[in-house]
Formats: sequence, C-alpha cells, structure tokens
Amino acid sequence: MSNSYVKAAFSLFMSEKDAAMVAKAQRASDLLTDNHSDTDLKISFDALGHDFITLFPAKGPNHFGSFLELFDDPSYPMFDCDIRVGDADSCGVCEVTFSGEQFGIEAVANLIRVAAKSALPCGFEWSCTSDKLRCDEFGGGYVVITEYGPAFHTTSTMLREALSAIPAPDAPVISPFNPALVSIEPKRFSVTQGEVLVSYNGRRIEQYGDSIGLVDCDYQGHPDELWIAVAYREAIARGLATRLAVDEEAAFMAPLARS
Repeated sequence: MSNSYVKAAFSLFMSEKDAAMVAKAQRASDLLTDNHSDTDLKISFDALGHDFITLFPAKGPNHFGSFLELFDDPSYPMFDCDIRVGDADSCGVCEVTFSGEQFGIEAVANLIRVAAKSALPCGFEWSCTSDKLRCDEFGGGYVVITEYGPAFHTTSTMLREALSAIPAPDAPVISPFNPALVSIEPKRFSVTQGEVLVSYNGRRIEQYGDSIGLVDCDYQGHPDELWIAVAYREAIARGLATRLAVDEEAAFMAPLARS
C-alpha cells in the first residue's frame, strides 16, 4: 500500500471584490458537503448575496446548479485545498493563497477563471508524489488560465513531446531552401507543348506541363524563376527544406503570383 498526493501551493493577486467571491465559493462548497435540507440550502444560497447569485444563478430546482459546474463530479463539490484571503492593500488588491495535499486542480482552475477575472491571465503548478518509491508514481504539471478557460499540461506529456522531437540518428538534416539545388530539366514534345521535370537536391518533385512560345526566333517555355518558385513551394511542403526569411520567400514566390 502507498499513499499518493497531488500537491500545490500558490498565491494570486486580485481585486477585493473577486477575493470576496472566492471566499463565498469556498463557503458554498462547505455548505454543500454538509448535510443540509433543501430548505436550509435555499436559505444559505440566498445568504451568499446578490453578487454570488448573479455569478452562479440557480438552475431549475437546484439553487447551486451553476456553481456545481465548476466540479468534475458535482456530487463531490470540494476544492480540496485551503483558501486564505489576505487583507486588501491601499489599492484594493488582495493576496489569495491556495494550498493543499490533495489539490482539486480542475475545480480550482475553474473557480479562478469564473470568480477571479482580475487575476487573469495566470497559472499554477502542481506535483504528484507518493510516500513510496514506485515507478510512474511521480510527476506534475501546470495550468494556464485565461478568460477562455484553463489549459492543462502534464510533465508526462511534456516529456513525451520532448523525446519525439529528437531526430533519429540517421535522420537527414533539413537546411534552408537553396535555389542552387533546384534542377530544371525540359522535356519538349513539340514547339507548342512540353513538360519540365523539377527536382530539388536530387529528389524528384514533379513533371509539369510547360507552355512553349516563340521568343526572339526561339521557342521557349516558362522562365526558370517560375520553376524555382514551384520548387520552393514543394520543397517546403514536403519537408525537403526549411523556409527562408519573409523577404527572401516573397522574392522567390513572386513569379507564381504573376503567373
């Protein structure tokens, strides 16, 4: 047997009004986890005040219906942490501290997004620990909270992404696009029709139809600049080269825009 813990401790600075709302949310959580009759809950709900009722309105017969949406499990409406609200400073700003050893990460993040908008954007970190040294029992993560909602990130995901970003030992090194590596091979069939084989760094890209026209007593197809633009576009799309700076890219792509 072993005990696992989800720990977090952090503080946020927010307006006195938002800090009071967080305190009311904690009070509402305490009321819902005690055994109260529906009548008692209605009285307690009204006693939380107009601002709480406006932010968390009743839903049908459930006076705390909106408030319960903060929790993944509405039958267990607890933040699983100690919330302490400090005194407001001369600017009306309060420091609110959240701490716990079985921290309700999602519920607290949802509470901050809804009730403490003056603290946004913000975030906090947490850790997962065990009192025994067992494989895969340790980790953690962080959450970024904005007005659009909380975004959760775990160390296991970050580790997996970091490992997947490491190229294989024999993976080719992809360099910025180099026009000198473009091969343009005409495949003329007649004086009016033809094709051009475009390659990059020895890799075949495609064989394209070419329009042949008489220019200064000579039959010519599209200029090389057009095929270099095609090579640039396809080399980037196929992972054969990396993009150039914006001005350089615009210069290479200009012939395509004019065609």
